Amino acid sequence: MADFREMLERAKSGKLGNEEFGVAMKAISGGCENQRDLYTALHVVGIAGSPAQAEAVQRHLCTPADPMLSRLALQILCDYWGMSSDFLPELQSFLAGVDWDVDGDVREIAIPIAGRHLREVGGPVGLAQVLTDIAESEGELDLVREGALRALAAALGDSLLDVSSPAVRVRVGSTQAVDVLARARQRYALQ
Repeated sequence: MADFREMLERAKSGKLGNEEFGVAMKAISGGCENQRDLYTALHVVGIAGSPAQAEAVQRHLCTPADPMLSRLALQILCDYWGMSSDFLPELQSFLAGVDWDVDGDVREIAIPIAGRHLREVGGPVGLAQVLTDIAESEGELDLVREGALRALAAALGDSLLDVSSPAVRVRVGSTQAVDVLARARQRYALQ
């Protein structure tokens, strides 16, 4: 039986062998029943693989039984491999929220991914609109709204905000938040 945790450590250190990578690929391609092993195998492929394995990873983008698996697949495709342009429909869907992501795990990672996509690619404007809508929605939790504000700040090139860190707060209603929203509306010609 494969020890995917050991493989993950070797992948992180750049010492994963081709045979082990093949075992991880087989696991994510349908050869793994154990969800924990499947998650770790997917992580191995994300670290040691490349966009050439995108089809195998993409299979896990919509996994209602395990939203964390979907979250990792989205992160691999968009962050690790820089393929956010190829997965805009999925990214927009996760930003809007899917009913099976009951704890918002996938949405939580989609928000900063959208901000980075806007910064690096520049569009589509629809992503900026969704982030702005989230940031302004009183129906959203403040932490979610703050995440959208950090993502917008990143899209605008604000270097003082680390969008991956929830410890960096852009408080809803603060002067900083008002400024970020105003600049986002201006940059993306939002209403």
